[in-house]
Amino acid sequence: MVTERRVWQRAEALRRLGGDEELLRELCQIFLEESPKLLQKLRQAVVYGDPEAALQAAHCLKGELSYLGAGKASQIARQLQDMADDKDLSQAAEKLAFLERELANLHCAMKDSAGMLR
Repeated sequence: MVTERRVWQRAEALRRLGGDEELLRELCQIFLEESPKLLQKLRQAVVYGDPEAALQAAHCLKGELSYLGAGKASQIARQLQDMADDKDLSQAAEKLAFLERELANLHCAMKDSAGMLR
């Protein structure tokens, strides 16, 4: 699937997990349940100009995305983390919009992946 290859390197994530399909399935399910909560925290932090909360949420998302092989989304989360670390959220809303689109695509790719959600 083109979308999966673009937003999610499933094979890379599987390699990191030693080929354990069941573990990958479990981690993806957890991510699909928890990432909207982190995204909401990040969104609120950006809206209210709270760099500390933005830093925490962006850092968590970045790590999860990187581990799961979602390089582009991880890069965007890293940029948001850097903005928050610099205490400058003036461009964060624009980056957040990119991250939201990338996460929506990632969620679709994970759900569409053969056997991912049984």
